[in-house]
Amino acid sequence: VGSSALHRASSEYFPSTGPGISHVHALTLGCRSPVCDAVVFDLDDTLWNTLDTLHAAHEAMVVALGELCPDMQIGSRESFADEMKATMAQHPDRSHDFTFIRLEMLQRLTGSQDVALKAFDAWFARRNAPTLFEGALEALRALREAGLKVGTLTDGSSDPTRMDGLREIVDFAVSSEEAGAAKPDRRMFELCEEKSGCKPAELVMVGDNAKKDVAGAKAAGWRAIWVRPPQNAIVNSSFDLGGGGGGDGGELGADATVDHVAEIQGVLRKWATAPSSVAASMAKH
Repeated sequence: VGSSALHRASSEYFPSTGPGISHVHALTLGCRSPVCDAVVFDLDDTLWNTLDTLHAAHEAMVVALGELCPDMQIGSRESFADEMKATMAQHPDRSHDFTFIRLEMLQRLTGSQDVALKAFDAWFARRNAPTLFEGALEALRALREAGLKVGTLTDGSSDPTRMDGLREIVDFAVSSEEAGAAKPDRRMFELCEEKSGCKPAELVMVGDNAKKDVAGAKAAGWRAIWVRPPQNAIVNSSFDLGGGGGGDGGELGADATVDHVAEIQGVLRKWATAPSSVAASMAKH
């Protein structure tokens, strides 16, 4: 196949393929029609285990507080969660912004803005050093190399642009802090559309939360793939400050259900190679 023909074919399958992306990868998906231009991933319990990450971040914060305030009586994880919830109740208009809430909580407990910032920095550094599920990074990289845009959408404080491996793959990232609301609020999804330059029908959401990720995406006019959450997911734990629920039942409203993000490429391939009537039906949802 000549290079010009190869370029035309890859443009037909994945219109967003850019000059820096290998066109051969777009063809390896075996697509006959484009199914999306961008895939947007939730972070917590979709790309990594949230409780493991938060436990490590909490311990880093406790160590920092012990060094900064040796006379401070440091409570349990549950007591810190209660303090976070109390701070959220004091600032209902900022309850979606966990960075603000944690800083306010630390300043209130320590009585020092400087100490609060240093303790938060310790927490934030560890929060942004998660251990990704095996194969997750490779799965996102494969989608990116196939010419698709890769984005992230999270209610948490994690920032993928600070993470080795992810920062090289992610095209855009949206947080509840930036959007001014938490999922499933439409503003979260609108900001993704703005940053990606994609229409709702050109976006696919991948996440573990049936209410926030699946229902939120569907209400915004996106398609949604539900990733079954891990056994020790954050939902209903002491760290579940958002109270979003939705840990089960995602398959009821999702366009597809998987156990791991490594299966996403196969789902997109299946959609793209479906009979034209089925593909047309999918495009309407």
